[in-house]
Amino acid sequence: MPFPPARESRTNGRVAVPHLEQPKVQPRKRFFRCGRLVLAGALVYGAAAYLRYTFTGAISEHAFINAEMTTFKAPINGVVRMEPLRAGSPISPGAKLFRIENPRFGNQEAMAQRNWIKELAERLRAESEEAAVRFGHQQQVYELQKRLYQDQLISRLSFIEEESKVDLSRVALTSKRTQAQDAEQRYREIERQLELQKEAVVTTPFAGLAWNVFAKDGLQVAAHETLLQVIDPRNIWVDAFFHERQARKFRRGSIVAVRTIDGKQHWRGVVESIRGNGPLLSDERAAAVAAGEQARRRIAVRIKLQDDIAFGASDFYGVGRSVIVNLQP
Repeated sequence: MPFPPARESRTNGRVAVPHLEQPKVQPRKRFFRCGRLVLAGALVYGAAAYLRYTFTGAISEHAFINAEMTTFKAPINGVVRMEPLRAGSPISPGAKLFRIENPRFGNQEAMAQRNWIKELAERLRAESEEAAVRFGHQQQVYELQKRLYQDQLISRLSFIEEESKVDLSRVALTSKRTQAQDAEQRYREIERQLELQKEAVVTTPFAGLAWNVFAKDGLQVAAHETLLQVIDPRNIWVDAFFHERQARKFRRGSIVAVRTIDGKQHWRGVVESIRGNGPLLSDERAAAVAAGEQARRRIAVRIKLQDDIAFGASDFYGVGRSVIVNLQP
């Protein structure tokens, strides 16, 4: 591009030095120059953020909401009388869950033990009453012998013999009474156990939510058979699984971000325990959802949520739903 011709000017008879006009930078070039600078900065920032996340951050391969579960079993054999419960039914504290009726309560061995202890208690009671009568008579004889000894009508040896007799009768009475009381207490315990074998009522000590109901009203069940599973909505956590190579990034107390698959709900969480290549922190609470195959060649991270779950009882408080856990760099 040719430069414009130089202009000469005279001032007080002197010739001014000519100067060239600087070319103007076009706005389009300035825009692209700024754009290249911004793009380069963004690339540098993105690379730095990626490297930082690679070394300090992690995202779960699989994660789900979990909760503590309590299993209620039949305490005795018999016919179950279930309350109208189904999966998802809320349960209040102290509510009756089911009742077991066993009209054929008590086996032959238990009844034989009951009859034997009953006869023993009755015999010991009779022997203690007899010992009480003997002690009363012996005490009267002792009082008479004491007066005779004080009047010097009998020897001291005779008085000592009567004194020993009353002491022995007192010891025998105390022993028989103790044996009779123990036998009666044992008999009452057996009676109470037989009553428990006849009927049993099971209640829940906490407010929960029915997770699984295995029994139906009127069915014959065996002792220790699982009838109901209840989850405790107060004890909800997240189980997340990461690749083993990310184990070194986790520590107990690390802050993580938890969100649903659709990203509509977010929670904050704290790492509570780590299983796998990380330090093993034992936590044997019964979980509503098992880890399954996800624990293979993975580290299992248990996360305690710091925010309230937005899911309600109709959604089982979100238990079993998949989420995404992100370890913040």
